[in-house]
Formats: sequence, structure tokens, C-alpha cells
Amino acid sequence: MELEELKTAWGLYDKKIMSTQTITQKIIESMIKERSVSRVERLKKQYFGFFVLLIFEAGFMLAILFGNPFDFKYQIQFLPFLLLLMGIIVAFINLTQYYEKINTSLIDKNIGTFLHGILEFYEKNKTYEKWFGIILFSIGFLVPLSFLPPKIEKYGIQKALLDTAIPMLISLVLYFLAFKMGAFKKRHKENFKSDLDEYNELKGMSSELGESAI
Repeated sequence: MELEELKTAWGLYDKKIMSTQTITQKIIESMIKERSVSRVERLKKQYFGFFVLLIFEAGFMLAILFGNPFDFKYQIQFLPFLLLLMGIIVAFINLTQYYEKINTSLIDKNIGTFLHGILEFYEKNKTYEKWFGIILFSIGFLVPLSFLPPKIEKYGIQKALLDTAIPMLISLVLYFLAFKMGAFKKRHKENFKSDLDEYNELKGMSSELGESAI
């Protein structure tokens, strides 16, 4: 009889440990989830702002291509602006994919799975974004060349080249400073990674405590 009572007591103790561990896991998930939801909401607002900016930029490019406000005489002068418009469209599509990825309800979703999926998506797009950024920068850098022909007619080739080189150099310096200051870093990606690392660490500690209590 004493053996049966001991087994019953041990079973109840084991259930309490399992319940405690389950509650701890839920508290950890709730804590990380609350923080991640806050990040996602801020990111949605940021992406919405980017959508508005891209639409405005696309409209500006279309106005240049069809309205010719700078009185371009040669078709090749429109080329940088056409390429920029194509880049804006690609950026809009890519941003839409990011928005769809984060625009999900986290109420009934495992936060670990969500964070892992987000980081995996960022990782897949890392190489693409790098080359896309380089190409878009190169096109923007070449925009001053669209204004070279009228400058040659007005000032002569030597002065026109110098006058064109100055804004190109300024653009290069501004891009370099922005890069050094971290303007192109995906801080939200680092934040999501930090959340996932903390989640895994706390989850591991909870499991270790549960095992040591047995």
C-alpha cells in the first residue's frame, strides 16, 4: 500500500512539474510575443510610409518620362529615369512581399516559428537586395549625365563635364556617409533575431530547470 501511495504522490509531483514548465513556456512566449507584435506594428507603419514614398517617386518619374519638364532632346537622356522607374516598381513588389510576410495575426501563432520564418525570408533576400541596391545606386549616380548634352551646348565639353562631375561626386559622398552611418542596415532584422535568440535561450533554461527538478 505504501508503494502505491508513493507512486501516486510521484505521479502528482511529475504532473506539477510538467504544469509548471508549461506555464513557464507560455509566460516566455507571451513576453516575447508582446515585444515582437510591437515591432511588427511599427514596421507596418514604416512600410506604409515607404509605399507612399515609392508611389510619389514613380509619379515623378512618369512625369519626367511623359512630360519632359527638362526639355530633353535625345531619347538616351530619359534612360536613367526609365531605369529608376523600373527599380521603383521592383522595390514596390519586394516591399509588398515583406509586408505580406509580417501582416499576420500572432495571437494563435507560435512566436518562435514566426520569428524563424521572418529571419529566413530576410536571409533569402539578402543577396538580391545587395545587388539591387548597387544597381539602383549606379543608376541614380548616372542621372546627372542626362543633363550633359545641353550643358555641352551651353558651356563647351570641358566645363560641362566638370559641372556634371560635381553633383555625381556629391551623390557618391552622400551615399558613402549614409552607408557608414548605418542608414542601409536592417535594424528590424537584428531586433527580430535578438527576440528569437532570447526566446530560445529562455526556453532552453526552462527545459533545464524542468529536467533538474525531476
